[in-house]
Amino acid sequence: MIIDGKVIAKRIRENIKAEIQDNNYKPKLAILIAGNDSASKIYANAKVKACASVGIDASTYFFNESEEEKFIKKLEELNVDDNIHGIIVEMPLPKSFNAQKTYDLINPLKDVDCISTYNMGRLFAGNPLYLPCTPRAILEILNQLDVNFTGKHAVIVGRSNILGKPVAKLMLDLDMTVTQCHSKTVELERYTKMADVLILAAGKKNLINGDMIKEGAILIDAGINECNGKIYGDCDFQSAENRCLYITPVPGGVGPVTTSMVLLNTLEAYKNAIKNTYSKTSQ
Repeated sequence: MIIDGKVIAKRIRENIKAEIQDNNYKPKLAILIAGNDSASKIYANAKVKACASVGIDASTYFFNESEEEKFIKKLEELNVDDNIHGIIVEMPLPKSFNAQKTYDLINPLKDVDCISTYNMGRLFAGNPLYLPCTPRAILEILNQLDVNFTGKHAVIVGRSNILGKPVAKLMLDLDMTVTQCHSKTVELERYTKMADVLILAAGKKNLINGDMIKEGAILIDAGINECNGKIYGDCDFQSAENRCLYITPVPGGVGPVTTSMVLLNTLEAYKNAIKNTYSKTSQ
């Protein structure tokens, strides 16, 4: 069965929109972009459009690759602006930027993509403020399936801090046994064929084909690869489709749900801000 991420995303967005309207919430998201990466601008525009559809006010701030100092100054201003509840730094940052240092400057309460060391640490300690958006999207997709994951074998192909590593942690939290693979894994097929749940997050077009997949597996493809103006996942969908019990397409699978998780995390950040304001005024 092909998992339609657009259907899942629509339901999530309808719930977010209703909650915002029913409570007269006013959440605001700031998106910072540096450099000339065309994909970053596309993703940012998609977030702004999605925010508008549910009642979240989103603003974008653009900087060229030589404006790291200006970028940092704006980030610090947004950190202390009570009217801003969520902050996203679009990736990738220019190579001239110190990326992790920049991520760690984000106010943890506004770090709705969970990319700071502080929020990553809380995630792995089992006490997260927010879940990273794409791993949370994958978790949401799996939760939609009528499957008991206890004791299943999850194989993750990818080890990035923003996706591969945190999604492995979330699969462990579902009581699955987890194997983590990556670009240096020898005999990758030996591991992927063992997977009851195969999660692809390597960013390499057609890395996985049908012959590398266990019959009846669940395949979640979170890979994003642009080629000749088209978007592809990490798996050769045509050869994999008939071997899987469930499979996500690219595009239209994990992507729309990830964008919805940005909205959900921003709403949660707004509600956290309300709680903090109430706590301060009641003291």
